[in-house]
Amino acid sequence: MLTIRYNQAGFTLLELVVALTLSTLIMLMLAVGMNTVVNDWSRSHNYLDETLDKVLILLQIERALAGAFPYTYPDKDQGGCFQRKCIFFEGEEKKIAWVSTVSPGRQPGLMTWQLLPSEKETGVEIRTVPAFATDPTERLEKEAISVTALEGYKLSFEYLYVDERTKTDTKWLKEWSAKKLRGLPWAVRILLENEKNSTEQSVEVIATILAHGDPIKP
Repeated sequence: MLTIRYNQAGFTLLELVVALTLSTLIMLMLAVGMNTVVNDWSRSHNYLDETLDKVLILLQIERALAGAFPYTYPDKDQGGCFQRKCIFFEGEEKKIAWVSTVSPGRQPGLMTWQLLPSEKETGVEIRTVPAFATDPTERLEKEAISVTALEGYKLSFEYLYVDERTKTDTKWLKEWSAKKLRGLPWAVRILLENEKNSTEQSVEVIATILAHGDPIKP
């Protein structure tokens, strides 16, 4: 009698369990890896967006300072201005106000700018208002368009004095009043620092003022 035997090829229950377990572990590892990649990409994307916004704002401020204009208005108080005409440029260590030929929306005419620490939240408050033939100080308080930018950062300013006679006597001043110095600084140094992360490298921008005046020696 002829007997035929068939080899039955198949998987045992234990082999199936092991295979499913390994497949699950592989899928889990892939999911974790993909999630890590997505999170890293998202953080990098947000950081690049934040950095780009910061750079664009600083470039706009630098352009506005480079276009600073020796804007004059009548001296009502007759207290220290030259020939009853005052030049508007008031700079301190933490805030600054000036008139520029550059406007945020490329509007025609001169624009008054003011940068100061934000009162409501961290960051810098940027105020702008068209310049008329009067002292812009009061209009900056009541009529200016105000936006808060560079949240989490703070700005500080220094002002370059150059002796017009020698061209070698230079110094960086913490304050600048065009009423007293009768002119604009040669440049403004802007230091941007992160208030929340002290380990982040600070950014320094030097805006050269093309229309600098002939100030008297402080």
